[in-house]
Amino acid sequence: MGESTETPADYLIAQAYAFWRTKGSSVTVVRKIICEVALRAEDAFDAETLLARCRCEDSQISLSTVYRTLGHLVEARVLHEVQGVGEKKCYAPATSQYAGQSHVVCQDCKQVFPLEDPCLVLREGALARKQGFSPKNVSLRLEASCDQLNELGICDRKKNGSDKGAKSGQGS
Repeated sequence: MGESTETPADYLIAQAYAFWRTKGSSVTVVRKIICEVALRAEDAFDAETLLARCRCEDSQISLSTVYRTLGHLVEARVLHEVQGVGEKKCYAPATSQYAGQSHVVCQDCKQVFPLEDPCLVLREGALARKQGFSPKNVSLRLEASCDQLNELGICDRKKNGSDKGAKSGQGS
């Protein structure tokens, strides 16, 4: 027998399909496109960015369908939602480096960057337990302005083009 070549994204996609079937919903062609594009993303993205990516597959996909599907994927726990600047929400697959629960949201470029500190969750959990609580979820969202942009007028982390979110390997 051959080795399994299932990726983490394949697993999340299967979980999403199972979620829809459990809810008695159809796994439509449009849902499949949105689901696969979202769960194979390598960066954090907003609904408009996801729509643009999905329209490469089907130009008729609507923003309202993207938003409904994003809600299902978050409910199925295969996609994490991160509050961006203002009311803007960003999303990341549950397996990506951006899916962690701690993020810096840049007020200047509106990008979302993960905070990679495994001790952060432990410290926050310990503080909650010290206060008599059993933590179920720990999240941290910092809004900040870019020091480099403010001092030099440029930012190495800022992406060119219309995609939002941080690239792999770029952090806070």
